[in-house]
Amino acid sequence: MNKEFEREWLLALEKRFGVEATIAQITLENQPRMLIYYFQDFPAKGMLTAVTAGLSSASHPDWQYGKPELCFALNTSDSKWGTAAAYLAQVFFNQKPFGYESSFAMQQPMSGDSAMNACFVHRPAFLNNEQIKFELKDRTIFLAGLFPMYPEEISLYESQGFQNFWDTPGFDPYNPRRANLALQG
Repeated sequence: MNKEFEREWLLALEKRFGVEATIAQITLENQPRMLIYYFQDFPAKGMLTAVTAGLSSASHPDWQYGKPELCFALNTSDSKWGTAAAYLAQVFFNQKPFGYESSFAMQQPMSGDSAMNACFVHRPAFLNNEQIKFELKDRTIFLAGLFPMYPEEISLYESQGFQNFWDTPGFDPYNPRRANLALQG
């Protein structure tokens, strides 16, 4: 991956968020390296925001105006959420567009602090439509939020649609330990 891009993306995020990041990486066999930028206590105290660096190096025909990088922003200290975002970015590199309202599932939980193993993509709840766009020297990036779900919630999400699922009593976009909406009343 391009070191100049990694540095420029990191600085753009730190400037927009007003928080310095710590950096980790994962590399799956036969996949490009993926960095994860972790922002502690952002967007609020007790939260962890993890952002991928590398998905925007992929290509997809749906990406006409910019490319995504993924992020989780949750009430957690478990860095495995960032690893899960990077894993999804690597597994579906050059394959999936990560468009809003798409959903993904993994075989095992995404972290050690939650049984959730699925997620859907939408605008990060802590940023407005202008704040998700980043103009870098060699690419335009749109930050795509990942919102965790239980596996039983996938069919509920797909049948209800994004807005109805989001408005379901008990849904909390920042809580990886919330109640399973598919098992409620």
